[in-house]
Amino acid sequence: MLRRRRTALSRMDPSQRLYSTSRAEQDPPSDSGLVDDLLSSRKEALTANQHSPPEFHPPPNLKHEETSMAGPSDFADFQDMGDFEEDLFEEGDEYAERRWMEEQARLEAEQDELETDLKGSECMETDAAPTCPICSHTLAGASDNDAAVHVNNCLDGNPTPLPSVCESAQIKTETVESPKQVDRFRKVPRAPKPGQANPFTLADRRQRRHPSILPGFNICVDAFRFGAVEGCNAYFLSHFHSDHYVGLTAQWCHGPIYCSKVTANLVKQQLRVDEKYVIALDWETKVEVPGTNGVFVTMISANHCPGSSLYLYEKVVGRGANPKTQRVLHCGDFRACRAHVEHPLLRPDVLDAVSGKKRDQKIDVCYLDTTYLNPKYAFPSQEAVIKACADMCVSLSRRANAKHRGRLLVIVGTYSIGKERICLGIARALKSKIYAPAGKQRICRALEDPELASLLTSDPTEAQVHMTPLFEIRADTLDDYLKDYKDHFSRAVGFRPSGWNYRPPNSRFVESPSVSTVLHSDNWKSGYSMKELVPQRGSTSRASCFGVPYSEHSSFRELTMFCCALRIEKIIPTVNVGSAKSREKMKGWCEKWLMERRKNGLFTLKEGDTW
Repeated sequence: MLRRRRTALSRMDPSQRLYSTSRAEQDPPSDSGLVDDLLSSRKEALTANQHSPPEFHPPPNLKHEETSMAGPSDFADFQDMGDFEEDLFEEGDEYAERRWMEEQARLEAEQDELETDLKGSECMETDAAPTCPICSHTLAGASDNDAAVHVNNCLDGNPTPLPSVCESAQIKTETVESPKQVDRFRKVPRAPKPGQANPFTLADRRQRRHPSILPGFNICVDAFRFGAVEGCNAYFLSHFHSDHYVGLTAQWCHGPIYCSKVTANLVKQQLRVDEKYVIALDWETKVEVPGTNGVFVTMISANHCPGSSLYLYEKVVGRGANPKTQRVLHCGDFRACRAHVEHPLLRPDVLDAVSGKKRDQKIDVCYLDTTYLNPKYAFPSQEAVIKACADMCVSLSRRANAKHRGRLLVIVGTYSIGKERICLGIARALKSKIYAPAGKQRICRALEDPELASLLTSDPTEAQVHMTPLFEIRADTLDDYLKDYKDHFSRAVGFRPSGWNYRPPNSRFVESPSVSTVLHSDNWKSGYSMKELVPQRGSTSRASCFGVPYSEHSSFRELTMFCCALRIEKIIPTVNVGSAKSREKMKGWCEKWLMERRKNGLFTLKEGDTW
């Protein structure tokens, strides 16, 4: 732990909860910092989770089918979204991650507190019966006269037994331990939250408040904060980040949770959700979701963090010889890449199995990760940033060895999961092991990454690369971290990877660029090299901190390429939707992308072009 930051970091317990080997051992945060109406819905979800779970009926086995492509179909557009709460994400993904961690910690703290209160109330009820002050024998059920005689006899040294008292005590104890007595301390559970109407016939725009609830499909994605949702028979989790699983606790009993195997490992291990509710899906396999009236889902890698998923939902509607198929893509959090726009289920044109000719393939609705839907954030590729950081570390390490100054220590900020790629890239370049605290190592083992598992070590002096929670890395704390290992390392370099670190070049016009310029101009193809790494204020020759534009979300240009390369009919933003101004800006870009496709056709990557 970094010494100068200990006082400030004491308020950051939630950010380290997922690093601990036992979540129950952590202290709850003193301040959640979330808006009251958000807290109210969380408390209601918590109360619903406390209700005695209904009898569990395992969902039927998933039905596997060959993947099929949907033909062109006409559907009514979604109506405009209504008002949302104030934006919680304006200060960056690091800020948002901490806020959601605090909220999840508060939920779990209230969960533990409520369980303790129930147990305490039960004990108080059991211990409420009077006892003899001399022999401590229970007087429950005895009349006042019998109790007085018994106490007086005890004072005289001749205690008299009270057989009827023992029988009454037994009856009393059994009554206290019965569920009916304990139930009177429980809160009345909240009724399930109503689902929205079918998006293809939606009329009341004010009903459309939560993009995570897929109307008309009996499915929710990343909507655990709402507890039980009326009409929802399948709950999907896109990945294991706190802003997506918030509200999911060990008391979950509302229905099956579908996710990737890695995410399922973490849900069971870190959140202690009963495994009977957790169903791991296979990649690239189309399966029917039970209880959804014929909805099929295919899980595609989101290129975000380990286990992160895109979900493509398909549902046949109508009757006759040519029924229509609704196709909805939920992106969760993702970093768009060439593999996405060339995916056989997403690409805009496919070969018809019967005629052998190409036909259009549409996505009717796309729930889009709009974290960086802002022209200022056309940051470079992950590969370019990783190479720049690795090159600098190798250069500094060689220089230190040549001058016999000792070893270089590299400290990389990470989340509970995420940012592993930059750690691996630097470790490969330095031919080094990677150190992480015990709790973080336990999480890494659940990721099922053989290379990462082979490089992990529990000895911090053995590894030149250390994983640390991103919130702990500051220029003024690295020197203290280095002092803890002064006998083994002589210099420390810290990296704070986040897309919010990116600053566009002055030559790039970011106020209102044309879509065509963003797609084709070389000035919008951001590169990155070691020379662009600038130490943050407070860095010294012994300890230097660098903010690097490494992100696991899509950049603005990547979002533009993704949406201009696919036949997406309607885009629903899922991030930064808290203010009318932000929603209006995002709506403007969605309309510009559509106009670009109509005017110049679909965007295509040529052979040899970089994404």
